[in-house]
Amino acid sequence: MAREVPRKRSGRTIHKDQLERLVKAAEREFPSASDDRFSITVDGETQREASLEAVVQEAGGPAVVDNLIISDRDGDKSFYFEATRGLIKFRAGGGDRFFPVGFCKEVDGILRTRTSKLRRRLPPRMRLITDWCLGVEAAMALVVILVTTGWASAVTSACISAALMITWVIRRSYTTRFLLADDLREPWKRSEKLTLIGMSVPIIVAMIVNGPHYFEGDKTPAPPQSGSVGQSSNHTDSTASRAATSALSRDTERSALAKITVTPAFGKAGAPFVLTGTGFEPESDVWVELAAGPGTTLSKDKAERHLVRVNNRGEIKHETITVGRGLCCAGGKIRVIVDTEGKMAAVETTYTLK
Repeated sequence: MAREVPRKRSGRTIHKDQLERLVKAAEREFPSASDDRFSITVDGETQREASLEAVVQEAGGPAVVDNLIISDRDGDKSFYFEATRGLIKFRAGGGDRFFPVGFCKEVDGILRTRTSKLRRRLPPRMRLITDWCLGVEAAMALVVILVTTGWASAVTSACISAALMITWVIRRSYTTRFLLADDLREPWKRSEKLTLIGMSVPIIVAMIVNGPHYFEGDKTPAPPQSGSVGQSSNHTDSTASRAATSALSRDTERSALAKITVTPAFGKAGAPFVLTGTGFEPESDVWVELAAGPGTTLSKDKAERHLVRVNNRGEIKHETITVGRGLCCAGGKIRVIVDTEGKMAAVETTYTLK
């Protein structure tokens, strides 16, 4: 039984000089081969002729084709070469015992010429592998854009889209192209250009949709107005100084805007109220101070301070604060101040005494 040696290689660009060397090698080994040795398909129509020049002319003289079949036979000796968009297959058989191996090695050497070392080492079906990666990455980019929001998702979708573009470019480089003119560069089809533009859409959409959230987070909130009038307490002065320092710190650290509320908003001296808040540094200690409000004067020994623990989500949860009986008179305004000791701006609200 005649020996047959098959080979498979990944798709690649084959220049005119490589194709001419391949044809000359086949003509040397098969000088009296039968007709219809060359076949190419252009726009769905297949042309078969006895020479490469004739089949190219019959196909309308294209400068680039992505498929080619060469078939030769001389007695029991045969050669078959088939190149499609993603895979090149060839085999030699018959003749003397060394012909199939030696001729396949020669053809392989012609194909490797002008090919990078990296592409030589990658598997024959590299284009099929990148096809699979292309689908997975496209699905991931779409899911990130549709399901999540925020600056993190924008960065994630942009990175996935960049990987998608890189995979597509690699896939394109493993597409078979026969350049039938001298010094011809690999052309970019209109469909390929549109595909490349389409792959940039997830990056642009992610930036447009999610970008504003990032810049909103960068805005520095205005420091709260204390509104203190007629303060005679040295402690109140120190509180105002710490609030100014905290505002500067917030400008440099871009801390999130914190909020506090008291429930109820008014009550009798000696009665408790519930303090809640959000936007503080998680698991930190803050001071809750009761100080004079607008139109109210307190002596130094009347101000009160309470140490409160912030939970791991940056919240003050239902902290009960009791207003001292001797803190102020009925109708007085009490400033409830949460001081973070310089970590961010002091936050305050007002509690009214009956």
